Amino acid sequence: MEHLKDVREQAIYCVIHGGLDRNLRKKSLEYLTSLPFDGYAIGGSLGKNGEELMELLEWMMPMMNEDGNGSDGRVNRREKPRHLLGIADEPSILGAVKNGIDTMDSCYPTRLSRHGTLLSREGKVHIKSGKYSRQFGVPIDSECGCSTCRNYDRAYLWHLFKAKEPLFMQLATIHNIHYMNDFMKQQRQLILDGKI
Repeated sequence: MEHLKDVREQAIYCVIHGGLDRNLRKKSLEYLTSLPFDGYAIGGSLGKNGEELMELLEWMMPMMNEDGNGSDGRVNRREKPRHLLGIADEPSILGAVKNGIDTMDSCYPTRLSRHGTLLSREGKVHIKSGKYSRQFGVPIDSECGCSTCRNYDRAYLWHLFKAKEPLFMQLATIHNIHYMNDFMKQQRQLILDGKI
């Protein structure tokens, strides 16, 4: 692989496909992990719902912990990072981390922001609801340290959303990404503490 000659802090992952077909997934996994990729990504159709995703991961991830055959000998699949493509809502993250996924990517927090949904430790805040129009002095999430929660209240964010001000999307995105980063820090700490 050409990138191995001059990596410059970049990595190339293979993407294991096969949909929900276990035979195709296994063939994809065995072949792609035999090549000198820097990490493994799991992509393609991951099921119609969270239950099918978890069934797939619970079946597939034990194979990611087995040694495989590579072009230059045995491949230790456990040594390379595992990435889940396009999944990042909280329940999916909890299941993915429990099953050995190291990283994920998704438009989830920014897509929610665009549509007026803010994440909080108390549950989702659907800012378009009129009940937030008078919540002066109330941040999105009282435990959040992001600049949006430190400087703006729910009433102001409600106003921005209703007025279709672009500033709303910026402030909401700052908050939702900060929230997800905090959520992932918590997962990382649980792993370090041996609780996952």
